[in-house]
Amino acid sequence: MTDTMTHPQETPNPTARPLHPQFPFGPAVKTRLPGRIALMGPSGSGKTYTALELASALGPTTAVIEAVHGHASKYADRFDFDLCPPLTYCSPEALIAVLAECAARGYATVIVDPYTLFWSGNGGVLEQVDDATKRGAGGNKSGWSEVRPRERRMWDALFAYPGHVIATLRSKTEYHLEADEQGRHAMRRFGGKPEHRDGAEYEFNFVGAMDSDNTLVVLKALSADLSGAVVTKPGAEFAARVRDWLEDGEPSAPPVPVTELIAQARHPEATYAGLGLLRDTIRGRFLEDVLLADDDGVTLVRMDDYITRRGRSLQATAPQDAHAS
Repeated sequence: MTDTMTHPQETPNPTARPLHPQFPFGPAVKTRLPGRIALMGPSGSGKTYTALELASALGPTTAVIEAVHGHASKYADRFDFDLCPPLTYCSPEALIAVLAECAARGYATVIVDPYTLFWSGNGGVLEQVDDATKRGAGGNKSGWSEVRPRERRMWDALFAYPGHVIATLRSKTEYHLEADEQGRHAMRRFGGKPEHRDGAEYEFNFVGAMDSDNTLVVLKALSADLSGAVVTKPGAEFAARVRDWLEDGEPSAPPVPVTELIAQARHPEATYAGLGLLRDTIRGRFLEDVLLADDDGVTLVRMDDYITRRGRSLQATAPQDAHAS
């Protein structure tokens, strides 16, 4: 006898059991993106100018973090932005600290120009790896085991910035012989491989390559309008297109301002447990190096040190409080 009974296909019901707290799946919602923009090209390709053009469209305030021989100031008559003296020691720790200062000041957009020097410049990742290798760090012949966590922390701090980030990447210059419309041949400069870790540029959500004619080719953008676009001397119109793409979606909840975090650290009724959670927050946002006035109103102290010291003081005076890890 043949069993002809059919069983209706059951529809999965995600609410049939308690949801795992670590994996709270829910409907996808298109949200606005913070700009994580990489502009790469050889010297003279217009990376700095284009970065300032984009920053002017993305928000009302811009900070430029220059490395070594900065030249962004030559555009001060065309764009409004703040600038600090160029960094001469381009360590990952230095970039993390200056990003924390930019976050404390509330800049809508930060330009790191050039980001390459935090990889290959004085004090950069490659130099630190060489130094660690010479010391025989960790008993290994290579210093990467010591320096890789610092590099990763620098990347994380860059992408955790509570605003837009534009990084310029130097490319190794390549020359090609090309003929113009009249058949005359001339050498033309192109940007080859960016001077950074392999694949670093693809961690950004927008990647543009520029050449010596100030032409930008969009290598990566999650937008049909922008992907593959070729723009000669990109200006305000192109910057507005990038802004419109980033702002297409629901606004996400803004992070707690740094001023509010400082107020929480100073609150007279703060508890040991509360300060422990606050310390975790600022460490997760790479804000440990934010400076604030100490209790004497004069001495400057790192926010992480201030919270840690105050927490220990509360722990000593009220050991019955719940301890924070």
